[in-house]
Formats: sequence, structure tokens, C-alpha cells
Amino acid sequence: METRKERFDRLQLAFKLVMHHDTEQSFSDLIEPNRDTFHGFKLVYSTNHLESVFANTSLKDIEDECPTLKKYFYGSGLLFFSDELYDRTWNEGHVRLLIDYSLSLDSNAAERFRIWEDGKDLDKSEQDFENLVRFIKEGSGSGFNFDYSFFIIENYYDSMKSENHRPFNTIRALKRFDNLVYEKESFSIKNPVFNEIRALAGQRTIDTLYTFHSNPEIERFQQRRMLLYIVLLKAVLINQNKTASIESKLGELIEFCILDLEKFPKTELYFAWKLMRYGNSLRFFDPVSQIGKNTKGKLRGMSWDIFALRYQETMASKSYEGDFFIPFFASFDNKFVELTQACPIRAVLIDEVGENVITIQLDELEFQTELTNSVSSKMLVELNDSTKKLARMKKPLAEDKLIAIGNKLEVQLELLANKKTITKDN
Repeated sequence: METRKERFDRLQLAFKLVMHHDTEQSFSDLIEPNRDTFHGFKLVYSTNHLESVFANTSLKDIEDECPTLKKYFYGSGLLFFSDELYDRTWNEGHVRLLIDYSLSLDSNAAERFRIWEDGKDLDKSEQDFENLVRFIKEGSGSGFNFDYSFFIIENYYDSMKSENHRPFNTIRALKRFDNLVYEKESFSIKNPVFNEIRALAGQRTIDTLYTFHSNPEIERFQQRRMLLYIVLLKAVLINQNKTASIESKLGELIEFCILDLEKFPKTELYFAWKLMRYGNSLRFFDPVSQIGKNTKGKLRGMSWDIFALRYQETMASKSYEGDFFIPFFASFDNKFVELTQACPIRAVLIDEVGENVITIQLDELEFQTELTNSVSSKMLVELNDSTKKLARMKKPLAEDKLIAIGNKLEVQLELLANKKTITKDN
């Protein structure tokens, strides 16, 4: 009987096999010699050597047809592994694969539905918005699934404020969109017709918000987003040392995560590494290239943008009616789109029994190499200890602790911003 630690060690080995697998080699070259290692796990693997079809079009063409929509995985096609699927494919030659897919909306995309439903002008984004509407309504013949749970998570606290009507009005518009009268040939983006009145959509919105507000999982999402914000904030502070090497900066950040946060948040560290290593060439990070009085607010917004990708990782690890779940995301923010293209996802490795998910980036090997080169031998032993890894992963995030650490870092940021302002004035 395999122990929890043994299963986790095997998952780590599977992760390393994917990370080191040459993208030019076949999927079977990865799986076939390593069936024992991948046993009991599920793998979604992205490649440029085939085209997968979703919503009656290829995965490759979706972004061209609908510029606001971005696929989660980097390649033109997807390959899937599970024990049952692989064995059936081997025996039958071809199997029908059950796949769930859904389109999530960030706030700027969701709020365009509110503006549109309210009869206001979308200006220059009208054509892109129309493409998005048509894609949702025509995908797979009967429509492309979409959800706005991420918008509710991002606007969780604002939606509780009685004086802030924006989240409610946005969700109500999305509810009415469920009942848009749509005919491909006659539909006009300027004159939408809904077969549900606002009052009924409003009641459904109240029910939805009540469900979200009473769901403890939403609080956990808030904590995970706060963890991401703290890691980014610490990275920005560390990055002010212009003479330190990337290894030195990354090593300091890793020690902070292990010693202060008692976590090794791989995904969060990956984006912090992107900031430190490639921040000068990515427009997304421009707002925090120089510290000023607005840096904190910009970092908070940035953390929500990146959390949109983190949320898709969560979605990709789920399976509802299908065997696999493939997320897509819609955004009108060009800088965010550029970030997604600079952080391509190669694979998602899922252990449903052990409740572990590992996202593997296309540049994972470069990232992991720099991580290894950045820490002391003592810290490396700490990071590679499977028992300690499992303990860190299972330890819940303490909200009070996150708030205290976040407040301390924000004070440091404010002091640094004030110092820079005084220096500039002089």
C-alpha cells in the first residue's frame, strides 16, 4: 500500500519528467516508459504538434477569431492522460473524451456587459465585445459555457457594501445575458433584446450573491489572492536593490516565504521571478518599475490580474461532468494579455486522490534552475524534504498572520516611496 509521502514523491517525479521532456518529442515518449510513475494521476499536456477542436473551431484559431479570449494553455492542441483513457486508447485505437470547458471573465470584461445592457456606448471596444458575444452564443452550436464567479470573487467585499451598486448591476446584466434573444443573422449589438426583465434578473442576482457570501471557499480564495499580493509586494521591495543578482533576490524571497509565511507558493514565486528576471521587458510590470505613492494600489490591482491566472489553475484541476476541465479567459486589458503570453502553461498534473495539483510552465526548467541556484544548501534540504513539503501544503493560511505581514510590508513600501519623493524634490 502506497503511503501519502510515497505518492507525493511519485507526483514530484512525474512533475520533473514533464519539465525535462523535450517539447519536440511525442507524448507517448513521455508516458509509455513512465506508466508506473504516472499511475493514478491525470495530465493535461499542451503541444504545438496538433490542433484540438473546441466550439466548432480549433484551439489555435479561437484567439484569432475572438481577440479578447485567451486560452489557458500555450499550444495549438491538448493531449490528455489518465489510466483509463490511456488503456482504452491503446485497446480501441480511438476513444471519445469528455471535456468540460468554460470561459471566465475578468472585471473589465464583465463590466462591459453592464455598460452594454444599460444601453451605453462601448466606444472602441464594441467590435471586440460583439465578437465575444457571438462566440459565447454560437460556440459548439448551442453556446460556449461562461461563468462570472471570478468577477464575484474579485468584487466580493465591494458587493457587500450597500452604497456600491456596481457589482450588483454587473451580475444582473450577466444574468439577463443568459436570456438574450439571439439569432446569428439578425442580431444587432446596438439593439439587444432580453426576454427577462431586470427585476427577475435582480432577484436571481440576490440569490447568487447570497450563495457566494455564505460560501467559506470564497474566503479561502481571498486569502490566496492576499498571499499572492504579499509575495509580489516583497518582490518589489527586494527588487529595489539594483546591484544584487537575481539569485540573491530570489533567495531572499524564498527565505521570506519559508520563514515568514511558512509556505512555498510555487505559482506566486513564478510570477515574482518573472518580475525580477523579465520585468523590464514586460509592460504588465511597468506600473511598479518605480516606487511611488500609488504603487500599493497598482500592486493590489496587479495581484488580482495575476490571480485570474491562478484561478484558472484551480479550474483546470476540476472535473464536473467531464473527465477534464479546460479553462478560457476573456479580458480587454492588453497588458494582461501580454503577461499571459509571456507565462505560457505547458501542462497541469493532477492527483485527485492526494488533492494536489501542479502547474508546469513552458519555461519551468529555467525557473526551477534559478530557484535551485538561489538558495543555500541548508534551505535546499528544507525545500526537498517531502514530509515538510506536505506539512506546508496542508497548513491553512492564517488570515490574521497574512494581514500583519502585509501591513508591515506596506509600511516599508510607504517609507521607501516617501524617501524617493523627498530625494526627487531635492
